[in-house]
Amino acid sequence: MNDKIFSNQFWESAWENDDNTQDKRMKRAGLGNPHAPGFEQWAKNFNNHSFTEESQRRTQRIMNWIETQIGTFKGLSILDIGSASGVFSIPFAKSGAHVTSLEPSPILHEMLQHNAQQYDVTIETLNESFEEASIDNLGKHDLVFASMCPAVTTWASVNKAINVAEKYVYVSLIAGPKENSIVDEITAFLGVESKPMTADMYYLLQLLYVNEYTYETLIERHTQQNQKTIDEIMTQLLSWLKEVEVELDDNQLATVKQYLQDKYGEEIPVETGGKFGKVLIYV
Repeated sequence: MNDKIFSNQFWESAWENDDNTQDKRMKRAGLGNPHAPGFEQWAKNFNNHSFTEESQRRTQRIMNWIETQIGTFKGLSILDIGSASGVFSIPFAKSGAHVTSLEPSPILHEMLQHNAQQYDVTIETLNESFEEASIDNLGKHDLVFASMCPAVTTWASVNKAINVAEKYVYVSLIAGPKENSIVDEITAFLGVESKPMTADMYYLLQLLYVNEYTYETLIERHTQQNQKTIDEIMTQLLSWLKEVEVELDDNQLATVKQYLQDKYGEEIPVETGGKFGKVLIYV
């Protein structure tokens, strides 16, 4: 038996050197950069959907799962990494937690402060990235929380979160290929090959095991169906395709638009989702 597979070094190196993980794929595609063109519009759209009934149900489902393991949030100090406009920070504060929100994007940070005021909660906000923030400045927190956060997609970043935590670290990551019915249909129509991301959760669970952490985990598949206009589809299509490392030229895009219009008309059904994993680490 190869003893290397039971070592931290083996799995940390495998995760670090995998060029197909979410963090590396997003950086190659230029996605998620707060200074990139189009990020401001993305941030506005994200904020508009963050407090809908559907979004609040998702938030509550995740909070309920954590509460099942640890009890109440009341009185806990929580560091929300990559808090965006407050989709979790605000419900945590409403639950009686003392919340510190870390958000590197100036646009989202401003939205977070506005939303905290609107929902009448007190949140300490830091407009900086987790990667650049020092452990001393972050301080210690009972729960360090990172939900689908690009800043916590390496073993080094998970270790940093653990070093900031007094009791618990929550991390959610992709646990399987992302699903997008339009991407699948378009790549099949054009005869091009998409490249699904490696599931970061696979590496994280191996490393938690070999490092003898105690943890709870849950892997779920979630999908949602929406109706989008042809213009909305074409606006989002390039980003969707970048996630699977497919690029189309202008002629191909024109062909795709005509194909979708001929098949669906102006309203197009889209199913998106995939497998997602959540882990609660006991520090």
